[in-house]
Amino acid sequence: MEKITRSAKRKHFMKPTFSRLSLAVLATFASPLLLAANLNSMDVASLPGDRVELKFTFDEPIAQPRGYTIDQPARIAIDLPGVTNKLGSKKRELSVGNARSLAVVEAAGRTRLIVNLNQLVPYSTRVDGNNLFVMLGEGQVVASAPVATPVAATAVAPVQASPVAPVRAGISNIDFQRTGEGAGNVLISLSDASVVPSIEEQGGKILVRFPRAELPEPLRVRLDVQDFATPVKFINASKEGNGATVAIEPSGGFEYLAFQTDDKLTVSVKAVKEQAASQARDKFAYNGEKLSLNFQDIDVRSVLQLIADFTNLNLVASDTVQGNITLRLQNVPWDQALDLVLKTKGLDKRQVGNVLLVAPAEEIAARERHELESQRQIAELAPLRREVVQVNYAKAADIAKLFQSVANREGNVDDRGSIAVDDRTNNIIAYQTDECLEELRRIVAQLDIPVRQVMIEARIVEATVGYDKALGVRWGGSYTNDQWALYGKDGATSFDDTRAYLPGTQDIGSFSLQDGVAPVPFVDLGALGSTSGLGIGFLSNHLILDLQLSAMEKTGNGEVISQPKVLTADKETAKILRGTEVPYQEASSSGATSTSFKEAALSLEVTPQITPDNRIIMEVKVNKDAPDYSRSVNGVPPIDTNEVNAKVLVNDGETVVIGGVFSNIQQKSVDKVPFLGDVPFVGRLFRRDVVREGKEELLIFLTPRILDTRAIAVNQ
Repeated sequence: MEKITRSAKRKHFMKPTFSRLSLAVLATFASPLLLAANLNSMDVASLPGDRVELKFTFDEPIAQPRGYTIDQPARIAIDLPGVTNKLGSKKRELSVGNARSLAVVEAAGRTRLIVNLNQLVPYSTRVDGNNLFVMLGEGQVVASAPVATPVAATAVAPVQASPVAPVRAGISNIDFQRTGEGAGNVLISLSDASVVPSIEEQGGKILVRFPRAELPEPLRVRLDVQDFATPVKFINASKEGNGATVAIEPSGGFEYLAFQTDDKLTVSVKAVKEQAASQARDKFAYNGEKLSLNFQDIDVRSVLQLIADFTNLNLVASDTVQGNITLRLQNVPWDQALDLVLKTKGLDKRQVGNVLLVAPAEEIAARERHELESQRQIAELAPLRREVVQVNYAKAADIAKLFQSVANREGNVDDRGSIAVDDRTNNIIAYQTDECLEELRRIVAQLDIPVRQVMIEARIVEATVGYDKALGVRWGGSYTNDQWALYGKDGATSFDDTRAYLPGTQDIGSFSLQDGVAPVPFVDLGALGSTSGLGIGFLSNHLILDLQLSAMEKTGNGEVISQPKVLTADKETAKILRGTEVPYQEASSSGATSTSFKEAALSLEVTPQITPDNRIIMEVKVNKDAPDYSRSVNGVPPIDTNEVNAKVLVNDGETVVIGGVFSNIQQKSVDKVPFLGDVPFVGRLFRRDVVREGKEELLIFLTPRILDTRAIAVNQ
């Protein structure tokens, strides 16, 4: 078929003259830049069923146009490539049915038709020769000449197609994207470009409804898009009667813009600071088309009729609306002008669709009060129904308590009904009206979601560096002469063996050694804990002299690393502990004793909170306790405690140091014999020097990580 078509196409180009059919073929297949059609005229017609038909006439055939729709404000834009505007005016007031006005913009080799509407409705376009028809309104059935390319019609024989059952248009895909400015775009792909939704904001949600549209089963889901850090938190696609609804749930202050290009609908939600939005609303709250009114002592009902004609709204005025008014307004939005007229005469308005009801404020308030009382009486007589609501992740008792609190405040809980909780199955048993049951289901759907979890890893590093140095001397010996003797401190307690000096003898002069042991030093300033030294001795018939030089030098360093980990849910406190309990005796007032225990352990207690931008606020308490057995008192060691309490904000996966303790000890001491220790040079033999240095450092590192546990629950 493709080869035949190309052959026929070449045959047409070989003819010396061009028929009107050939021009249509050329207009269809040629680039839009080669087209040069002129828009000569435009007609508008009102059709039954609230439909409006716009007819545009050109001097040459044009290609099938493409367009898109915008919800706020409601308008349809149709692009005509290669078309020049010859209408003479760029804007024309229509005021027919739903069509308000038409704007024609020409730029960059194309013409754009912008049709302003009171509310967005489906539309269709068709090309018939030199005419373009745009049909606005529901239920239009277009029966016109086909727009198929005439080349295919001349080159290929028509084929009888078998009847095919009509397929309902619907939604083919739902996607979500985050823009560079932080806005969230909900992308809805449609199976047919003629599907036009209705979009409204209700209860803090953006509801996109597709009447008579199909929604495939795999797309009926509730998407959690909080991790994208946009105003959009959830997207809920569900079947609703014969159509489909996509509910967008933002948080905080937001504004949205909806536009449709061919078969793709985009709803862009952007965050707005509440203060800025409030200031913008307070600054100017009117956005209607501007009008001018200049009347002297005119009837109020006539002014209301003029405004209704200008806005194409249906007006219903109460019989009690009376009086005259004088006003002069120049280029004022019509909604502001209406408010001024109503406030001046003590009136109020209510708008339902495109119908405007005007009456005295007291009358409207009394009517609404009566309607509320009637609704309350109907609610009091509404039948009760029992339903069991399953709660999966949250506690059913907490959800029930929250529902009762909210419903009692709004006055929605029926005194005749009841709310009960089955803790064993975690179900809520509600005996309420249909309205209360629907509210309970909405609360459960929004709050009964899995909570994200955080893994927190702590590294506790304890480093020590020590240096000890000591140098001392010990003098010892004895002297005997006939009946008297001289010996060292504490008598005959030894530090050496005489046989080391005089092997094979037990007697020195007139002094007898007891058990072969010599006297102890009379100057004892040896280095404490020394394992090395140097001894010098002198021995005669009556004298034993011993000199010992002792020295000690000790260095050391150590590093202790503890690495506790804990996993907890968002906003839930978790604690991990590892260590020992030290026993000690405790006496009572009666004298009885009992054994108590003191905890000495490494513990980590943390409470994380995940922020909307995927950062983590942590309340942390870290304890590093250890018993010191080297300083025990009555067998009970003291406990060295290190504790850090902090509240920090950390990025996901980022490591932060929340505490550090550094201690430096330097100690130098001198022990000496009075007077002798101060003698130059010789005093070194009567002195002991001790130098001690120590450094300790405690560092605590924390690394939180958010576990990816996003839940996508299928809407039942």
